[in-house]
This record gives sequence, C-alpha cells and structure tokens, in this order.
Amino acid sequence: MAQQQMPPQQQQQVNDNFTDEEYEKFVKINKEIIPLQEEMQSKMMETIEETGLDVNRFNELAQAQQAGNIKEVSQDPDEIAKFNEAGQKVVEMNQEIGQAYQEKMAENDMDQQKFQEMMMAYQQSEKVRTKIDSMMDDEN
Repeated sequence: MAQQQMPPQQQQQVNDNFTDEEYEKFVKINKEIIPLQEEMQSKMMETIEETGLDVNRFNELAQAQQAGNIKEVSQDPDEIAKFNEAGQKVVEMNQEIGQAYQEKMAENDMDQQKFQEMMMAYQQSEKVRTKIDSMMDDEN
C-alpha cells in the first residue's frame, strides 16, 4: 500500500548525444589515464598494507568514517591512527590522478564538464558504453 503512494523514481536524463570528436577525445584521455590509475591503485594498496592494515579493513573503516560512525567500527586508537595515516596518503594519490585527468583534458582540448557528462553517460547509457568500449577495443 505504501509503495503505491510513493512517486516513481525519477531517473535523471542522461545526455547521450556526443560528436565523434568528443568520443575520440574521451577515449584518448582514458587510454592515457587508465595505466596511471592501475599503477596508483596498486600503490594505494601497498601504502595501506605498509601501515599494518588489511585493505578490506581499511575500506570498512573508510565507509564507517563516511557514515560518521567510525567509533562504532573501531575502538582501537592505534588502528584509527593507522587508518588516518593511510587515508591521508590515499587522498594525496587520488589528487594526483585528478591532476593527471585535468592535464589530459587540457592537452586534448576537452572541458571538465563535458568529460563528466560523458563519464555519467558511459555509466548509465548502453548506447554510449557500447560505442566507447568498442573504440577502446579498436585501438588496443
């Protein structure tokens, strides 16, 4: 009964009309960044483990921190200190990736808003995802 009274979920309209040139730029940027992201992800995992935390435990603590209840997940001040240390390093690495994206967008003459629009379309539109995946495969 309550479900019938709820308004239907509004799905945000996604722009899926991009020019061939925009697709080419988007694919080029991602091809240049993906290896960097993979390398950085590996470094993040190493950094977390170097502090003495398991990656899964780090992720649990990160989710708890975002939810505002880290004290419910860990009462151990040493563990929280390790989490904070690793977290700071992970944030710095994420900033490096963000900076690399900015540089690649500038090099390829694509503004950030258009790039984010295309990223959202890639995640939500089968048409866009199929075209980009095909272009990524073609150039490998």
